[in-house]
Order: sequence, then structure tokens, then C-alpha cells
Amino acid sequence: MSDQEIMTDVNHVQHMFLHVETSDAVCILNVAGHPFRLRELIYMMINNGCRVAQTSADKYNTFPYDQETVEVHDYMTSIIKAKFI
Repeated sequence: MSDQEIMTDVNHVQHMFLHVETSDAVCILNVAGHPFRLRELIYMMINNGCRVAQTSADKYNTFPYDQETVEVHDYMTSIIKAKFI
């Protein structure tokens, strides 16, 4: 499937891990959603002063976190898990 076909398919779901840093928190997000919605989410985080980088499942699984996870779902994006330091 080409990139153009993926972007126009409203049912396509992309999955990624994001390392996010703010002035008062560090977390790794396990997110899934349509590529346009994920781009919008990343843009909003950067626009609000977050540092965002794509990471891997290995980094997610070895991330030192406080045992508290969050599940957030909206119309087009699912934040499956958020691990916070």
C-alpha cells in the first residue's frame, strides 16, 4: 500500500512509541491512530513545549516508570499506555 493510499484510508491505523519530555515530566507513550491524527497529536505536543522523539518497543519495555499507566481514547487516537517517570 502506497503512502498516498494509507493517508486516504480512514480505517488505517499506525502504531508508534513516543518519548516525550516536558519541563516537569518524562514519559513514553504507546499510541495508535490514523497517521494524520498522530501527526496532529505530535504537532500539538511540540507546540506546547514538549520534546518528542519516536522510540522503540524495547525502550518502552525497559523504561523506568512509577507503575502508574494511563489509558486515553478519543475519536481518532488511542494512547494505549503512558509510562511516567
